Amino acid sequence: MSDSEFTPEQEQFITEVVNRVVRRQARILERVGTDLHALVMTLATKRLITMEELEAARRQLDAAFEVTRARQLYTLIADIDRLDDDFGPDLQDRRSA
Repeated sequence: MSDSEFTPEQEQFITEVVNRVVRRQARILERVGTDLHALVMTLATKRLITMEELEAARRQLDAAFEVTRARQLYTLIADIDRLDDDFGPDLQDRRSA
């Protein structure tokens, strides 16, 4: 018996949808990165922003990224705990029985 609750067709469909979403997100992030780079270069060229200000902004973005990643990790842990409460930690043992 398979560990999956989905048919092979459903698994393929889910995989295709996830792949499309991830590719779309990658294209969006690439576009945002390109636009941000162009903006930064324009601001620096026109001397509307200094390298020190850019470095400070980079450090703030790095810190925000770390906070976001920590929040996502805590959310994931909470979701796993909730699933364990709902289905019990020994789901695999029950399937084998």
